[in-house]
Amino acid sequence: MKKYIKYLAQKPGIRIVSLIILILLTSTFYLTMLSAREMKRIISEDFNNQQLALARHCSGILSNNVQTLKRELITLGLSPRIQYVDTGSWANRMIISLSSISDYGVIKILLTDANGTVSYSVDYTDTVFEEKGSYEDLDYFEWCKKPENRNRVYMSAAKNGVVTNSEPGLIMMMAVPVYQVSSNEAHPIPTQQFSGILAFVVDVGLLVEEIVSPVRSGKTGYAWVIDGSGTFMYHMEKDFIGQNAFEIRKFKAPHISFGKINIIQKTMMLQGKEGTSLYTSGWHRGLTGSMKKLIAYAPVYIGAANTKWIWSVAVVAPVSEVQDAVHGVYFRQSLIQGAFTVAVIIVLAFFISNETAWRRTLEQEVKEKTRDLENYALKLRRSEEKYRFLVESADDLIYMIDRDCNALSINKYSSKLIGCRSDDIIGKNISDFLKCEGDDDICSIVERICETSDSVQREERVTINNKEHWLDSKYKPVGTDQDEVTAVLVISRDITEHKTMEDQLFHTEKLASLGSLSAGVAHEINNPIAIILGFTELLLGRFAEDSKEYEILKTIERQGNNCKRIVENLLAFSRIPKKCTLETHVADNIQKVVNVVVNTLVTKKVDLKTDIEEDLPQVRGDGQQLEQVFLNIINNAVAAMDGGGILTISAHRSDDMVSIDFRDTGHGISPDDMDKIFEPFFTTKKVGEGTGLGLSVSYGIVKKFGGDIRVKSQTGEDGKEPGTTFSVLLAVADGQNRKSVEPVGLLAY
Repeated sequence: MKKYIKYLAQKPGIRIVSLIILILLTSTFYLTMLSAREMKRIISEDFNNQQLALARHCSGILSNNVQTLKRELITLGLSPRIQYVDTGSWANRMIISLSSISDYGVIKILLTDANGTVSYSVDYTDTVFEEKGSYEDLDYFEWCKKPENRNRVYMSAAKNGVVTNSEPGLIMMMAVPVYQVSSNEAHPIPTQQFSGILAFVVDVGLLVEEIVSPVRSGKTGYAWVIDGSGTFMYHMEKDFIGQNAFEIRKFKAPHISFGKINIIQKTMMLQGKEGTSLYTSGWHRGLTGSMKKLIAYAPVYIGAANTKWIWSVAVVAPVSEVQDAVHGVYFRQSLIQGAFTVAVIIVLAFFISNETAWRRTLEQEVKEKTRDLENYALKLRRSEEKYRFLVESADDLIYMIDRDCNALSINKYSSKLIGCRSDDIIGKNISDFLKCEGDDDICSIVERICETSDSVQREERVTINNKEHWLDSKYKPVGTDQDEVTAVLVISRDITEHKTMEDQLFHTEKLASLGSLSAGVAHEINNPIAIILGFTELLLGRFAEDSKEYEILKTIERQGNNCKRIVENLLAFSRIPKKCTLETHVADNIQKVVNVVVNTLVTKKVDLKTDIEEDLPQVRGDGQQLEQVFLNIINNAVAAMDGGGILTISAHRSDDMVSIDFRDTGHGISPDDMDKIFEPFFTTKKVGEGTGLGLSVSYGIVKKFGGDIRVKSQTGEDGKEPGTTFSVLLAVADGQNRKSVEPVGLLAY
């Protein structure tokens, strides 16, 4: 600054020019002040007139809506269904009427009988009520009973109450007396008697808010409404609603004088007048402090027969938002700007002629600095894009959270797995989206890392988007230059499939061991059975055939042979074949399985019926594995028929496929479980009664040989007969000719 003062002192011409510029600037400032004052007045008047048009528009709509409610109330009261409270039809009439006026804020229609002891009502949920009570002491009931109020509508003041969804709000009662003046088939002659009172329960907030809340005056201006008692029916400040307009402002900002707005409300708005004015407020859309506001107001004539109350709509906006200008003011402002521009041009022309060399040098330096900054910014941008691409393209969950576990950043894979956009996740607690099983959750780990600054790696089971996942996660602290941990970087890999395969392998090995154990047990049982049969045969030779002892020994021999046959069938079924055949006689496989389970069916009180087509062709598949499939399906059928039932096994050829059907009369499969029955380890049995692998393994075996398993089931709902049918479809082996055969009859076991 000293250098420029010294420069001006050395050059007289510059001093003269500076004096001229100072005079021009002073004149410009003076003219600007005069123009600004005139502009403020003109724009304020124009803006307030626009606000008045908005207020008139809102008041007109509100008045029309109130009149519409009054007409609907009177029309509904003329319905014979309402006048005579026809059983079964009054509720339908109320529901139809409520559906047409619910947008006007009506949340309930109430009909009270002439004695005031019984009410009939329908609310916004279409729920019908018929209640007994005492209504004769209510204000609107006493008013409507008077004969002089016939065909007139009563309207109460807005009072605090409960509106939709049990929320607090303002409600208003609109009531009309009901007389039996209409006729229908059931009541051909009207009695002209007083039959009760019909009322609308109106959510005042819903009635007013739908019209007033969209109002925008300028950029941030809004509207509010008061009723005849000075109570706020709607305001941008939610805590104002239902409060007295003369008291709530002073309560919220006691240091500000609200005398002007109180006078406007008392002498103008509550008297049904319209106009514009200016007042002092203490807030506006989140801003606090004393500020001037423009206000325009218009009355709402509700036309209640019991009161002369008038509502009033006000539209307000801060004076600071007044921005438009009129042509005259704009012209003077242009002159001011022109004068200022001339002064600037003179100054610039003088300095340009004297400072050309210095400017060129400065420009060169700026260009060099700009070029260096641009190169640095380009390198920085490329580096940032490179690392962003690596993070966004990774198939791992990568996100950063602060000390409070709020998400700071998150990659695309994480947001896709969570099922939300990145913007919807950032800033929110990550535990809301990744819910860990157990006490050691993400927040506890972050807290430990912030204390120790150590990285943590662990496998964790979390629930993401209502699905369970296993993650291999590494938590790494992110700090500042002072080694303070400010955030935690988390990189997690989804290892759910790996964990599932481990569990499947564990269960499969467990079942294999169980199968080997069962075969060993069956083999060991065979030895004592052989000894029992041997000694039985020895004892039979010592008794006469007609003796009681001989009969008992024959029974022992017969049951021993049954046990021997069961063990032999179990050993044959569990024996691993030397090779996997590609063709098998499916009828023989069915018979082998039946031989194994026939005694189980008897003990479970299950009747077995078969319908096996004669001369069935060979099918593609391994007999041993197909027997496992049939056994799994039969065991499931028996488990479903708790207490007994009928199991029907049928086999027929259709074109190039053989269909084996297993139909039971059990409780059936619910629709919710139908899509999951072939999933590994899914079971509806109690713990310890099933592994959930039977149908999954069976489905895999059949699919491997080009077949399919289809299921039909119903649970007995709606009076249907419960039961399930599993159909195993197997392809006919190559080289098998198609034959026309007749099915054999049903065989019972």
